[in-house]
Amino acid sequence: MIIDFRMVPPSREYRDNSDQARTVLTKSYMRGYADTYKGIEEHTETTVDELLKSMDDGGVDKAVLQAEWAIGDYRRQNDAVYRIVKDHPEKFIAGYLCINPLEDDDMANVVKSEVQQRGFKGVNIQGWAYRLHCNDKRFYPVYETCVELGIPATIHSSINFTVNRSIDYSRPIYLDEVACDFPELVIIANHGGWPWVNELVAIAWKHPNVYIEIGAVSPKYIGTPGTGWDPLMVYGNSLLQDRVLFATDCMLPHKRCVDELQALPLKDAVKKKWLGGNAEKLLGLV
Repeated sequence: MIIDFRMVPPSREYRDNSDQARTVLTKSYMRGYADTYKGIEEHTETTVDELLKSMDDGGVDKAVLQAEWAIGDYRRQNDAVYRIVKDHPEKFIAGYLCINPLEDDDMANVVKSEVQQRGFKGVNIQGWAYRLHCNDKRFYPVYETCVELGIPATIHSSINFTVNRSIDYSRPIYLDEVACDFPELVIIANHGGWPWVNELVAIAWKHPNVYIEIGAVSPKYIGTPGTGWDPLMVYGNSLLQDRVLFATDCMLPHKRCVDELQALPLKDAVKKKWLGGNAEKLLGLV
């Protein structure tokens, strides 16, 4: 089974109109993403059916749909994820909610309510979006609630391409303190840690509940020597082979990502783990 551990709902699903969403991507602090991922503004026009077709074209069986607070109302994004997962349970096996710790709402209670009342199965945290490191104590009640409920937290742990937020907000080193303070918390480090791959590999080696997810990264670059991904190729093929998760983040076509991952110089058994075996275990499917 191939599982995309991180997909996000199209902007049109939680924004008033696509023109507003396109403006956000091309003229706000997010415009660096439009420059980096050519054509990403087209995501504002993408439909859920098109996402499902991309999954089918790539042979992807299931996905985790994650709300992602970067701009806008976190409630709307959670509503969109809930609705899409409910409408397409055959494809979206789990929905993860997002939060905004800068609002007055009690985010721990938000998490508990969404999990208990609407069936969310994880929390997604974008520290750079709030200008907070993941070890900021404002997140700690959320982590405590995740442990209490037995759900994971996915945390952006790689470069961000905004034009006014330091990449340091998502540096993996801050995960170490969180993992030390919450040893029972399952942490999924989104986007593989680049340009601090060595750092993230060390943290995952140290903490058995830390997973490395590779969404929004072209697998061919992960397998290209000298790009900075070498530690993941070495340890992800050996010591950490059970804790790497395939994902696209809806930034790249599924077929391209699956084909490129299949071409990586990894053991065949490891490729199967990366593409879905590890996610199956993490999601409790086996």
